[in-house]
Amino acid sequence: MDTQEQPSGLQICPTRIDGAPVLFAHKVTQGQCQDRQRGHYHKCFTCAFNNAFVAKNGRPEEHVKPAPPKKVQVG
Repeated sequence: MDTQEQPSGLQICPTRIDGAPVLFAHKVTQGQCQDRQRGHYHKCFTCAFNNAFVAKNGRPEEHVKPAPPKKVQVG
């Protein structure tokens, strides 16, 4: 599913502001998201659900597509 906010009220943590993929993502409730922000979770500052980012830019759209991986020439 491409949506960052899941139909069951869960959201992907972290959802990067720049749309870049993350190595480890978790589905969390909004309450868990707020707890992580209050606890200064190390990935919150780059998350699109960060309270400061949402206050300035609004909540992320439901169909945010991650950025394609960068191609690197080898050899």
